[in-house]
This record gives sequence, C-alpha cells and structure tokens, in this order.
Amino acid sequence: MGVKPLPGMVAIAEYPSRWEADVAAARLRDEGYEAAVLVDPATEVAPHHVTHRLAVLVVRTEVADLAAGLLGLERPDTEAETLDAAFHQRRFADRPAWVRYLTWTLLLAIPVPIALSGLVLLWALLDSLFP
Repeated sequence: MGVKPLPGMVAIAEYPSRWEADVAAARLRDEGYEAAVLVDPATEVAPHHVTHRLAVLVVRTEVADLAAGLLGLERPDTEAETLDAAFHQRRFADRPAWVRYLTWTLLLAIPVPIALSGLVLLWALLDSLFP
C-alpha cells in the first residue's frame, strides 16, 4: 500500500478511483462510522508521477471488521498471509533432498547437451582444418 493510514486507523479497502472510495466512506458515515479516504495528492495535478493510483478507505481500528462487513468486504487473514510468506521464502538448502536433486538435474539437462554437441562440432571443425 502506497499511502499510510492515520494513527489509530486501518485500511479496509482499496478502490481504483477516489469516487468509489468516497461512496463507500459515505455509506460508512451514514451508519455512524468514522471513515476517511486517502489518495496521493499528485493524482489530480500530475497523474503521470503517481506510483500508487488507488484510493484507500480507512476506518478506526476497533470497528474495522464491522465496517468491512457493512460494505461486504472480506477482511484478509493477516496471520495466514504471514505464514504463507514465511513458507514460500525457504532457503534452497532447506528443501527436501529430492527437490534439490531434481532441480540440479533439470538445470544441467539443458546446457550440458548443448555444450557437448558444441564440443563435438568444434572437434570436427578442428579435425577438418588440421588433418
């Protein structure tokens, strides 16, 4: 997320336009929840300089689940995402032996035949040039 939420607030959704985020914030305000929309200020003036074009809807941390439920949003399971990220960042040496062997086999299966055929062709060329 490019735009940081205010202290005590958490992002519950990202919208492709500010208008959509304002509509969602208005729905939350109608229900009595404090909501704010955060966008990069340069979006209106120099959109070609903006790296994060999404409008972020933020609410108070204590009502985030209620507000997301009101808008019909699914709140991400941050613990599952953390575990997922940790699982996918294992070192190669920590992978099972069969995975390591198969990886090395596949990595060698492509360049080794090419190199061997190149050596055979080089040998044949040198043998024809210098009989």
